[in-house]
Formats: sequence, structure tokens, C-alpha cells
Amino acid sequence: MVDVSEKVSDTNLEQLKIIFNSLYLCLEFAMKHIAARDGVEAAAEFKNLLLEALTAGDINMALLEESKTFDIVVSKVQTLGNEPA
Repeated sequence: MVDVSEKVSDTNLEQLKIIFNSLYLCLEFAMKHIAARDGVEAAAEFKNLLLEALTAGDINMALLEESKTFDIVVSKVQTLGNEPA
């Protein structure tokens, strides 16, 4: 697992918003790439596996510690692939 705690305290709110949105756009890019290469079903399977791993704490157990943070992250992942093409 990558340690992302380095210097996070030195990051201001605007930078965190940019980082969060950039990571979301990276996931959206991955979904579109998977759909184009392997089909829509494969992209949906990726999304479902990602949601399962998030909700089980397999990706980051700290996510489960605060319900508000958990809800935000999971809701953003749930919207992946739902945007119009």
C-alpha cells in the first residue's frame, strides 16, 4: 500500500480538492479505458470490485473510521461511469 500520509498536513484545502478531483478523473479515465478495451461489462465489474474493496476496508481501513469521509468516497465511486459519454 502506498503511504499517502507524507506531508498531507502541509497541503491546503484547495490543493486537496484538486488532488481529490484529479484522482476521481483518473478513475473515470480507467473506467472508460476498460470499457473501450474489454467492454462495458468489464468496466462495471471493475467498479463493483472497487466498491467491494472500499467497503470491506481492503483498500484503506482508515476510510471506515469516519462515516462522513466513507460516504463521500463511496458515493463518488458509485457515480463512476454514470456520466453521459
